[in-house]
Amino acid sequence: MKTMNRRQQILIICIIMGIGIVAILGGIMTYLNAGIPATTKPGERIQSSPAERQVTEENNRSPVSFYSLFLSTIDVSTGTPLDNVSVYLDGEYAGSTSEEGTMGMQNISPLYEGPHTVRVTKSGYVDYTESVVVPSVSRLRIELKAQLLVPVQETGSHNTRIDIVFVPSGTAYDCAKQKKILSTRYITDKSAFITDVNRIVNKTLFTLDSVTDKTDPIPADYRDRFNIYYYYDSSEFADAFNGCAGTVPEKFWKTVPFADIVIILYPTYYSLDTGAPCEPNGCVNPGTGRTWMKTPADQSVLFLHESGHAIFGLIDTYCDNTGYWQNDPDPNVWSSLGNCEKDAIKNSQDPHACRQIQQINPTACTKPFWRWDPDPDIMHDGYSGTFGQTSTRRITYTFNTINTGGTTA
Repeated sequence: MKTMNRRQQILIICIIMGIGIVAILGGIMTYLNAGIPATTKPGERIQSSPAERQVTEENNRSPVSFYSLFLSTIDVSTGTPLDNVSVYLDGEYAGSTSEEGTMGMQNISPLYEGPHTVRVTKSGYVDYTESVVVPSVSRLRIELKAQLLVPVQETGSHNTRIDIVFVPSGTAYDCAKQKKILSTRYITDKSAFITDVNRIVNKTLFTLDSVTDKTDPIPADYRDRFNIYYYYDSSEFADAFNGCAGTVPEKFWKTVPFADIVIILYPTYYSLDTGAPCEPNGCVNPGTGRTWMKTPADQSVLFLHESGHAIFGLIDTYCDNTGYWQNDPDPNVWSSLGNCEKDAIKNSQDPHACRQIQQINPTACTKPFWRWDPDPDIMHDGYSGTFGQTSTRRITYTFNTINTGGTTA
């Protein structure tokens, strides 16, 4: 066997060492390039496993903190807490103050850090919206301002509906003592006034079809021909006993210029009307463009009587010191017997039912006007009866012409 000479041995050793150096350098480069995205050729996509993507997402996710916003709502004029206030956060319903079990309070959580919009609403109050930045703001006190004018029912435009507005009186009258007294019920208890308004509307005004004549009934949808509101200004009340029909709050007409009929409502009348010098229970100021009336909250038939004047333009059929005229068209009072008989024949009624307006003793009171509706007639009594056929026809005329324009003629 031929042995390698020294030169050959040195060459082999160099080759082996070169291969080792190359391997070492390759390992170093692989280590240094680990984690660097591979360069792709155009059109190529690098695929990763779900596990790899989850690890990447968890590594990139930053910790999130949640916060709370403590909300309280009060009436700005009284300072009292308000419950049943609906709360909206960033346009989404977030509950109401009643759900927390504490008056006027609501805890909104969890909240992300950053800007948020809070809106609160409550019937009878002006909606309120405020922007806050959480957690810089953690407590928010909202003072709600009561609406002066609150709709009870709105069914159409002011031009096509009869607009009725109820206003509370700050006074009442004790007829037995013949003395005007301050009525603290509506002044101190707004809810009592609202309750009386709703009761009168639902139990009296909206039962009109039960006290009108069925021969030629009023429109079946008569309830929808009203817009009804109440007006409550805690700084200024009506005075039902300043003059016959009372006085409306000074700022009222600026707030409610569209009102056709204003109804000044006062609590229980302390004694029935006994005549002069006792104030009357109800009264109407027809006006020219502004009509208002006063009525007690506990006399439903009297309310209908006064509404007959104020809303429908009906005339009293009793004999007393009041106003009379032939209220065309479709009158319930005529200026002559001939006119009464002529309309009775035209409407297939008995012309012999026409009779002069007078008391049982004609010498005590007789007026040169005639009536047709039989007794008991609401426009004759005021405390009992129903609307007769001619009064019902006049009521229907008003509904069909819709808007009174503030007059009762």
